[in-house]
Amino acid sequence: MTLHLVKYDAACHAIAVAVDVDEVKDIRDKAVAIEAYARQANNFEMERQAAIIRVRAERRCGELLAEMEKAKGVRMNGRDDSGEFRRKNKANTESPRTLSDLGITKDQSSKWQRLAAIPEKEFEDAVSQPGIKPTTTHIISPKQESPPRMDSLALWFWGRLLDMERNGLFERSMDSLFSEMTDAMQQDAERLIPKLRRFVNE
Repeated sequence: MTLHLVKYDAACHAIAVAVDVDEVKDIRDKAVAIEAYARQANNFEMERQAAIIRVRAERRCGELLAEMEKAKGVRMNGRDDSGEFRRKNKANTESPRTLSDLGITKDQSSKWQRLAAIPEKEFEDAVSQPGIKPTTTHIISPKQESPPRMDSLALWFWGRLLDMERNGLFERSMDSLFSEMTDAMQQDAERLIPKLRRFVNE
């Protein structure tokens, strides 16, 4: 699964011209899946592009949901945009689709409509920041800064140190550890320990 630039541009265009919530939400859900895959593959650039598509889709969903709510209000008032009463017909008496029908929660609808209300320039500035994976929550609540992305190797090294502590390694002597190793393991240890010592001393 890859996210080529051509597909990225095509997805952004499809979101911009979409007029149906179902269509935009489908793009959003696919972007979420790609984002999760990229995170597992440790491909941050793919993850970031998928996140941008997801946020753009959520913004467009917010715009369409706001339009639906406005149209619902018109139906309840019985007037069109010109203020004239409309004659009832089959189309006008059909029940509007609910959030549940669309597979959208009330919280998502609220956040996406708030995202849609953000000025265009402010939104574009937020999603175009290099090295940052945008989220709807971060954009609509900029004071809540996203935690910095940790270096995967630093996280791995930290985890190994905790493992050594939990397993009681620091309470064992080097001689006792060597005595439990095969000859090949001892040779590797003798080769690597000096490198580890230099690394720690630096």
